[in-house]
Amino acid sequence: MATSNTRTSEKSAESGAPFTEKTVTAAHEAIDRLSERVAKTEERMRGAAAHGQESWSEKQDEVRAQLEGSVAGARTYAQENPLMAAGIAFAAGVVVANLLRR
Repeated sequence: MATSNTRTSEKSAESGAPFTEKTVTAAHEAIDRLSERVAKTEERMRGAAAHGQESWSEKQDEVRAQLEGSVAGARTYAQENPLMAAGIAFAAGVVVANLLRR
């Protein structure tokens, strides 16, 4: 009876081998396709990140230029109108102090 079970196992292994090979081949092909898709997606993501970084740098430069222009304008105004600048600074201080008390 032991030989009968061994022969049955061998026959099922032999008949199952083509199915196993097909399954393994299909799995390898699926993994290869997935790998290609992931590589393409990674490439697109890296491109988008690089573009975003360039865009961010450009925006930072624009904001920095606007800020420098505003500071220069405020400095010029303060030099031309020192009493008015002092009054504005005092009023702003009073408003901030009142807001912080509440």
